[in-house]
This record gives sequence, C-alpha cells and structure tokens, in this order.
Amino acid sequence: MSWQEFLDRMSIVKADWKSFDRKVMEQFPSAPNKVMGGWESRTIYFIKGGKHPEEWTQTHARKDALLLLNGSLGLWGKMIQDEAQNLSANVPVGLEHFREYENKVRVILNFLFFFRGELGEGQAQSRTEPESEGVEIRDLLFANKATSGYWKDLKDKYAASEIVVDAKNTNDLKRDDLRQLYCYLKPALGYWGFIVCWSQPSIPIQAFNRTLFQNFQQRRGALILCDDDLRRMVDITIRGNNPSEYLRERMSEFVRSV
Repeated sequence: MSWQEFLDRMSIVKADWKSFDRKVMEQFPSAPNKVMGGWESRTIYFIKGGKHPEEWTQTHARKDALLLLNGSLGLWGKMIQDEAQNLSANVPVGLEHFREYENKVRVILNFLFFFRGELGEGQAQSRTEPESEGVEIRDLLFANKATSGYWKDLKDKYAASEIVVDAKNTNDLKRDDLRQLYCYLKPALGYWGFIVCWSQPSIPIQAFNRTLFQNFQQRRGALILCDDDLRRMVDITIRGNNPSEYLRERMSEFVRSV
C-alpha cells in the first residue's frame, strides 16, 4: 500500500499515526529482520520493511510476540492482576460458564509460567470418562519445558512431561473430581496434576486427596488451588519473583500432611 494508505489505516487505531515520521519507516527495507511492534488498546501490530515472506513465519511471529509482551510486562501484568482480582465478578460460578472460567485460568497460568520458559502455552483438551456415563471433561495441558526448579523436579520425580490442570468452576469440589484426575494421570502425561477451583476445598475433600495420594503409594498426586492462590502468584510475579516457589511450598505442605 502507499504511505498515505498505511497512515490512514494505522490512524484508525490511534490518531497519532497521522504524524508518524516516514524516515523511521524508510530504514526497514534494508533490515528485513528488524521488526517494530506495538500495542494500541486492543490492537497489536508488527511492521517489517520490504517483501520478505520468510520473515512472516509462525516461528518468527512467536519470537516477535514474546519480545513485545516481555517489553510490555509491566502493563500486561497489571491487566492480568486486574483479571485475577476480579475473577468472581467477571465469571459466574456454575457449569454453564465453565469455558469462561477455564479460559481465565489458562490466561493467568500462561502469564505465570509460559513466558518464563518453564511451561509451554496452555491448550484445552477434551476427554470422556466411560465409567461416568461418557461425561466430557476438559483439561488444560502445558508441556513441561523446565530445565531446573520446581517444574523440573516434577518431571524428575513424577514423570510430569505434561502438566494437567483441571479448572473447575465451582465452590464445591467433589470426590469424583479428584478421583477422575488421579485416574487420568498416566505415563504419557505424568503423575502429578492440578485442580483449580473457586475456594479452598473442604476438610473432607482435603482428607480424601491425602487418601488417594497414599493409595497410589505417593507415586501420583494432585494439588488443589483456588482463586486466592492465583492472585497470590500473580502478585509474586509482578514483584519480580518466581511463582513456582509458591507452588513448591504448597506442595510441600500437602506432602508433609500425609
């Protein structure tokens, strides 16, 4: 497109683009590997000069996006913090809103661990439970990419090459929720999973989780997290610390309680 067409299009996003310095843009054709990225309201843009389709691959896109998000971490962190603090106001409790809750949990966990390089990007996956009359259950799966720290310890001790997270949009966790997750943990994924729900589990549910852990000879287990845990980990991340250490402590408390 022409220079004027470019400015007209970008000025729809933000009026300031009408006065953009063309000299800045003229430097790009001689450096096709350079990218200018930005974030205007809900629009994210990337600009490169010249006709170089090899620079617009998925690999380049992920690299450029990570650089932009890391550079915007302060702003992005505040947005995630607001999401975590207002989770109950934005997502009603109940099965009919489970996908909304699942998506919020996925976004928050990606913020906590994906951009640290510890876990892969979370993806939703459906499974059915034949013993429960074919009920469909959706999990979030995160590839365990850690080479050190808490997630590496899970990989070494529980063969957790994939991290399974079951997001339950409920205040009342049931025994079946835990039983189904324990049975789903297997060699292809690993033997440690997580359940995220709204509130701390009841004392009987905590006791049942310890019983399952013991019944499986402590070779597979599950950590139950609630929305308060998510908020705490987001705050830890914004302060520049690693939220994985918070999970390590929570897991240690659970193991010691058995």
